[in-house]
Amino acid sequence: MRNKLDRQLIWWILIVCFAYHYKVIACGFFGVVLGYSGLCGTLVHGITTNHWFETLVYCPLMWFAMNEINETVFFPEKKGGYNLRRLRTKRIGQLLCALYLFGMGVHVTNTIEIYSRVHLGIEEGALYDQIYWIDEDLSHWIQFGAFFLAMSWFVAFDRLDRTHGSYVAIFTGVAHGLERGIGVIEGNSSGMAIVLCSFIIIATVYRWYRHDQNFKRAWADFFFRHGLTFALCIPLTFLSYSWTFGGMVQPSHMGNDAWKVVAFSALFIGVGFFVGLGIDRALGNRN
Repeated sequence: MRNKLDRQLIWWILIVCFAYHYKVIACGFFGVVLGYSGLCGTLVHGITTNHWFETLVYCPLMWFAMNEINETVFFPEKKGGYNLRRLRTKRIGQLLCALYLFGMGVHVTNTIEIYSRVHLGIEEGALYDQIYWIDEDLSHWIQFGAFFLAMSWFVAFDRLDRTHGSYVAIFTGVAHGLERGIGVIEGNSSGMAIVLCSFIIIATVYRWYRHDQNFKRAWADFFFRHGLTFALCIPLTFLSYSWTFGGMVQPSHMGNDAWKVVAFSALFIGVGFFVGLGIDRALGNRN
């Protein structure tokens, strides 16, 4: 059972890192580049098909993936079940996963804000300001706060010396940092990401400490690799993105030039991954 969960962990991490890219493919490539705007932009009860899919498919999928990661991370280390301390730690992880889903649910208010602004021409007033605050501030802090805390929880408390899937850990760490970095640029919340990224950094340092402060041993560990590359790639995304595009330009405002973000992302992931491989070789790891 434990070996099966360990193998599945890689797939759940990949889902968490890449699930949101459905927007790049469906809304960006097919919708903007190829002109099939109805794929994401068709209104049903005032809500676009894009947001229907996000609410009914993407959000539950992300919660399920995070919950499965939590189950794997806190699976009993020895036969005989959980000890009380580990069970409590697992329940905190479950709570963070639930808060993450709740935050995504609160974020559905963006459909009201978009309908008000785009279709009714209402962009000011007490009611609009309240909806905008719930959408762009409250929901983002709940959603991303819970997400970063949950990922930090996994990095900090997963069992030591999880050495399988080590290259996947580098790849997903780089891709994860890039995805979250561009996501907060799109949401105009880069300051929030810097604050929340500190949770990942603290958890990664704690994981290194648990590995007897031995960097070579820690680097061979799945969640240390993922946490370190994830934490480093968020600020690196901000710096390289700003330099490449002349500022924190939201991808949704680029129109047909949005393909450049895809090219930037592919280059960033490629460079980051090969840098990680270089570190791996320098430390003599071959797993």
